[in-house]
Amino acid sequence: MSKLIRVLTATAVLPGAVLVTAGLLANAWAGRLPDPIATHWNGAPNGSTPVALFTTVCLALGAVATVLLATTAVTALRRGRPVPRITVGVGAAFASLAPATLLSVLVPNLDVPDWHAARAGAVVVLFLLGSAVVGVVAAVVGGLPSPVLETSSERPSVGLRPGQRAYWSGRAENPAMLWWLVAVPAAIAFVPAGLTWPMAIWIALVAGFVAAMTYRLKATVDAKGVTIRFGLGFPWRHIALSHLREATTRELSTFGDTGLGLRFNPVTGTTAYKVRGGPALVLSLASGRTVLVSVDDPETGAGLVNDLLAQRVTRID
Repeated sequence: MSKLIRVLTATAVLPGAVLVTAGLLANAWAGRLPDPIATHWNGAPNGSTPVALFTTVCLALGAVATVLLATTAVTALRRGRPVPRITVGVGAAFASLAPATLLSVLVPNLDVPDWHAARAGAVVVLFLLGSAVVGVVAAVVGGLPSPVLETSSERPSVGLRPGQRAYWSGRAENPAMLWWLVAVPAAIAFVPAGLTWPMAIWIALVAGFVAAMTYRLKATVDAKGVTIRFGLGFPWRHIALSHLREATTRELSTFGDTGLGLRFNPVTGTTAYKVRGGPALVLSLASGRTVLVSVDDPETGAGLVNDLLAQRVTRID
């Protein structure tokens, strides 16, 4: 099976089959449904929507999500970018969510005299699990790593000699993130019909804790690989030397490359650990994915990674 067929099967055929099935069942059940139908439950049904409107909206959302997912995945494949399993899986599950929601609402409304008599809506859990299953199957079928790129001819180096040991640590911080995340909820409390002061203070405390975790970043390089840690030591990630292909550097814009914090770009397969714009360590993984780390003096860190990789290749155990 070619890569294109695999990707189309995962991103178009699978969620498309769910969409068509939901449409056919909705049409077949039309004579067995009240109009309007119950679409919201709070113990008992307490909200309704016309059948045609609800069906059309759900099917339209499913169709748009499927087209966007398939188009994005095929475009990434054509451009030689990775098509990560997690991206395909989550995308397929999301695309099938709208038609699954449609069926989960229609089933409790079957053969009842009016929407007030609709059965409990707990069946929605089964259909949501069905969407998750579609996502898992799609991830297995259509997830593809990017092709392994050639190693750059001009890689940074620190001149590490055989047998030498070295350690590098780089860090960066952005104190403004603390002030913004604490101040914004407090400011909203002043807006008419905005948050109450207790709620604003509570949100500010939570936001402040999150900011304390992510406003500072540290990366270290040693013979075991690269370790990345945010402010309080969590979230953290260790990338073994055997999983790295090479290291370089680049300049990042403040709000480019998916923004600040811990970010993942599902199209390019790039993960960014970022607290500010400016110089960053670029780690190219053997899987074809890329990790960006916004720390000071990334040239030294990249050079040490490359020298350690060179020693690992040439070392005779």
